[in-house]
Amino acid sequence: MRWWCASSQGAAWDWSWQAYPGVWAFILLLATAYWLLTQRPTTSAASQPARRRRLALFSAGLLSLWLALDWPLGPLGSGYLASVHMVQYLLIALVAPPLILLGIPPAKFQRLLDFPRLVTALRNLTQPLVAFFVFNIIIIAAHWPSLADPLMAGQFGSFVIDISWLFAGLLFWWPLISPIPAWPQFVPLLRLAYLGLNGIIPRPPFFILLFSKFPAYATYELAPPIPGTTALSDQQLAAGIMKLGSAFIMVIAMALVFAAWVRTSKDDSASSA
Repeated sequence: MRWWCASSQGAAWDWSWQAYPGVWAFILLLATAYWLLTQRPTTSAASQPARRRRLALFSAGLLSLWLALDWPLGPLGSGYLASVHMVQYLLIALVAPPLILLGIPPAKFQRLLDFPRLVTALRNLTQPLVAFFVFNIIIIAAHWPSLADPLMAGQFGSFVIDISWLFAGLLFWWPLISPIPAWPQFVPLLRLAYLGLNGIIPRPPFFILLFSKFPAYATYELAPPIPGTTALSDQQLAAGIMKLGSAFIMVIAMALVFAAWVRTSKDDSASSA
């Protein structure tokens, strides 16, 4: 039994269910940490809707992670299809992190201020420009064939890729979502630029996947083929998913930022009238 999804290593794909206890333990650990973090002796009736909303958001983020890491997406993406691997990337790095951050109560973020050294490190890492570049460097490195192939060959390497995606995603979304008043914030127009640039920026792996005349990843080239797919066509599909999927998520986020900006402007106008 494998504890994490990794390369197939020559085994033909079938739809027989497989257990990945490492994935279950990871999801259970996050769920338990959230439950301990959000426990309160008493909860007022007025705060219940907000608490339920945050729980729903965190649960959606956790479900996104589970879907990406467990069977069937986990083993398909780790050893058979680059297109599924790219779906995993979108779920782990761009869908789950904002939902998880939005699900954490603001008061819990405030408790970080009790740890000055941690706050200093986080402040430096989550400066928008720093977060943007670190996110993109990690994503490019994790998709670079000469690095991804040896990592995907083993369970620990696949785990490193998945966790690096999650870390990069949390770092990228933090400047947009962190509700700490004392934290560095940037104005809505710059938030829109931050998201828009990430949606349109062409990363090198995209060009490799789309324009290469040969399969870029040995993992998927050497894997037993799944009927109806070829390594090259699947690779080109992966490039489209990477680009269009990222752009779609950024457009949704930009629409939410813009709507919040308009709503705040209306509230400010009403209060000053």
